[in-house]
Amino acid sequence: MTSFSPECWVAQHAPNPGVSYAVTLWRVDAVPVDQFDRWNRECLGLRKALREAAESGNTKQAQLIADKLNSLNTNFSNHILSLRARAGRELTGGNDLRAVLQADKGVLGFELGNAAVWVLLQLTDERGVEQHIENWRTEAPEALGDVESILQSCSAQQADQWQQDHRAKGQKVFASEEAAQATLFRHTTVLGREATDALLPTEGKVILDATLGGGGHSELLLQCGAIVWGIDRDPTACAAARKRLEAYGSHMHVLTGCFGDARELLHNEGVGSVDGIVADLGISSPQVDTPQRGFSFLTEGPLDMRMDPQSPRCAADIINDATETEIADILHLYGEERAARAIAHRIVQQRAISPITTTTRLADIICSVLPRRSKQHPATRSFQALRIAVNDELGQLEILLKEGFSLLRSGGRFAVITFHSLEDRTVKRFFERVSKPELDRPEWPGPRPNPDYAARVITRKPITPGAEELSSNPRSRSAKLRVLEKI
Repeated sequence: MTSFSPECWVAQHAPNPGVSYAVTLWRVDAVPVDQFDRWNRECLGLRKALREAAESGNTKQAQLIADKLNSLNTNFSNHILSLRARAGRELTGGNDLRAVLQADKGVLGFELGNAAVWVLLQLTDERGVEQHIENWRTEAPEALGDVESILQSCSAQQADQWQQDHRAKGQKVFASEEAAQATLFRHTTVLGREATDALLPTEGKVILDATLGGGGHSELLLQCGAIVWGIDRDPTACAAARKRLEAYGSHMHVLTGCFGDARELLHNEGVGSVDGIVADLGISSPQVDTPQRGFSFLTEGPLDMRMDPQSPRCAADIINDATETEIADILHLYGEERAARAIAHRIVQQRAISPITTTTRLADIICSVLPRRSKQHPATRSFQALRIAVNDELGQLEILLKEGFSLLRSGGRFAVITFHSLEDRTVKRFFERVSKPELDRPEWPGPRPNPDYAARVITRKPITPGAEELSSNPRSRSAKLRVLEKI
């Protein structure tokens, strides 16, 4: 067992737009117990005061407390990093830890010390910060078997400045070429192989990826020789997919727009029909994990939730302008939230004090109505409902199913991956409507031919992720794949 001296590693790739994270990890016994306890007590007190200020609508006071909490964490983190090794208290297994951090595509840089390690991290896949840390612990248990951590957010500008400062000091750059090519929008593909195989892609087949995202499904289809048209309403996703898939040349075409307009978008490009369609519904991890997009209740950000930043209405508009009844209906219909009316009433009360413009304030208001009693955060259903309303997700899905099916050639297949019951119910009902040869109703003397009959269902039961995918990507747990073939 050998300890290591302070050293620095700087990645080649630049930080993503949005937030990065400064993670300080230190051995529990490297810091005197009284210092750790004092810091922990102060943090708990400030967090409580921050919640109370948010609940009262005192945004100025909340910002002051947040700044004080950040300063406290920064000072304690700097104190830990300044510690020198003490007998029996230094981090060990440095070579393993160094290799693990260098191999993590999300690591922009790190500093190794005798008592601690400081990591500059960005999220490039489905894993959250805690999952990254847990992976480091698993891969380098000798170094990180018994550590505490401090997590702080920082802007892309701050992260970029740190990289520039350390390069200017002559720090070595060890990042692999693969890490250097990391895109700005990396989303782990859910049920990728299953969806690809279901579409039967072969050389020259034309397939529509209606939800391009990070380009994962498109890449698998391109590898089979297919010609892919990808659509996404998020310009950041389109730019990243173009970069990721540029090696496929004229086989890959990227269109910016909503999948509900797929027929028109393809028609404008001279494409009248396709051999297959894949749609991976819901939201991508880079959208959730970027606070500025306003999708997550876990981090402070503007109450936005627009997949297309140019859309006229954001979540704050609904929360601050809609009537109490309208808000309650949205939460109930799209989030299946039982406490919809109580939450809507509290929202209207609080916005009368001051406009609700941030994710954390809305989450705190919801939590004041629904105390946490399970692993699921009380704001989960309400935030889902608002996101669906802002982006008209179910309305656009119904249009995609109808218009997309009309685009399919005979023998073409339609693969749809859903993530919640409302989406899955919509897809299931459409698939049933076009795949039943006959219809029957109690008031009819007998079955009648179904005028919409034009397909057969390939998946009688939806395909769900296997144990291996669930282990590597917990966010895939609610995914369901349904497949239809046009006849």
